[in-house]
Amino acid sequence: MEEKDLELNNTQPIDEKFADIGESVQETESKVTWKDELVEQEEIEETVDQKIERRLEELERKRKEELEQNQKPKKRALWSNKKIKKFDKIRYREQKCKEWEVRIVQQNMRDDKLGLYIHIPFCDRKCDYCDFVSYSMGLDAQKEFKEALFKEIDMYRKQCAKMVFNSIYIGGGTPSVMYEGFIYELSRKIYSTFHFEGDIEFTIEVNPNSVTSSKLMEYLRAGVNRVSVGVQCIDSKILANVGRFQTIDNIDNTFNLLHKMGFINISADVMIGLPRQSLDAVRDTIEYLIERNVKHISVYTLQVEENTQLYKNIKMGIIKPLGDNACIKMYELVNKMLKQAGFVRYEVSNFAIPTYESRHNFKYWKDVDYLGLGVSAHSFLEGYRFNNTPRLDEYIEKINNNELPVIDKEFIRDSERRTEYIMLSLRLATGLNLKKFRKRFNEDLLKSRANQIQTLIKGGYVYIEDGFLKIAPQHFYVSNRIILELL
Repeated sequence: MEEKDLELNNTQPIDEKFADIGESVQETESKVTWKDELVEQEEIEETVDQKIERRLEELERKRKEELEQNQKPKKRALWSNKKIKKFDKIRYREQKCKEWEVRIVQQNMRDDKLGLYIHIPFCDRKCDYCDFVSYSMGLDAQKEFKEALFKEIDMYRKQCAKMVFNSIYIGGGTPSVMYEGFIYELSRKIYSTFHFEGDIEFTIEVNPNSVTSSKLMEYLRAGVNRVSVGVQCIDSKILANVGRFQTIDNIDNTFNLLHKMGFINISADVMIGLPRQSLDAVRDTIEYLIERNVKHISVYTLQVEENTQLYKNIKMGIIKPLGDNACIKMYELVNKMLKQAGFVRYEVSNFAIPTYESRHNFKYWKDVDYLGLGVSAHSFLEGYRFNNTPRLDEYIEKINNNELPVIDKEFIRDSERRTEYIMLSLRLATGLNLKKFRKRFNEDLLKSRANQIQTLIKGGYVYIEDGFLKIAPQHFYVSNRIILELL
């Protein structure tokens, strides 16, 4: 495909910005591009089109404001004043970070609108450690999946008619491997089916190997305003040990394109505990992301799942996993570096510059309804938790038979929601609201788990502050072990 060097002009109307996007290569002269097909089909009524255009104009205006804000000279951090003594600076910084943690969580806990998740089950290739549902298949399979996904969306039109959404998250798999035009078509389908209000957060996951300028232009046109990049580590040799093949050049190109296109809300995934990964390698990755002006970083420890190639390689002695102590040191290093750079750890694995936290993910943590569409997607809707089949062929077959592709569905009783409330609340920086818990489940946790809580307090693992039960920050990495004591 012939690409043009496109430069954004902040004063240029949104339609003019995308007028110069080159057409996709046509397999035959008789075929038209996806853009022409959208115009010719006119599947969406004019009133819906106008509504979508207004939403896109709002998103464009907000993006311009964020660009202008980021171009202003940055103020020095409040704790960087050289007149403050070293001990006071550290204490002041800790206090400000603590205030931001609480503010971020409390603001997002008030959001009760639904989230929409869409799982794209395709990748270029499956990484050795990956346990997610993904397939390496071509264009025909992608288009067949698209047709089934659109039918599934239609199946929820009536049930969700009175529901209000304010976040979209397209994950996978690797959404950026999908053919050009898919995300735009999908956005039109979503906007014309579900009701959205307020400031919509629209996230898409991308991998450096499959990002192009034309795809990013398409994402902007679709209304995407948050991009999550699967970086994991900038050392390609370490990634190759676990079957992930990308280079620093791929990563550089991705961030260069994102900034050129005007994306501000950029997130990155980082993995620690990878075989042969050192503290220096972790430090280099975090420093790189800070320099690239990333606003949000998710840090995950490598989990070795039994049905993966990595598990087989470890069993055969080809690869040696890192121990827990090494992983803890890596996590502590990441936490220290990001805190110094102005990031706030608002959840065990998530760090953000204030106001750039993942609003969609908060819906999972605070027991709010969300709808999942696509192969293997999970949902929590009207008291029921259910999930779609992980098999692509079964997913398509069920939908073609006018049947929802759900394979497991259960009503979540209060006893189960109690357990989840404890687990999810304690992962957040603000901790568990004891008063709210008592009102919601008619249980005083300080009495029902008195012995366990006292033991954990004496050991320095948890503490109570302003009516909240919290895990001590230095023990966040082992939070799961602490939470189990309270269930």
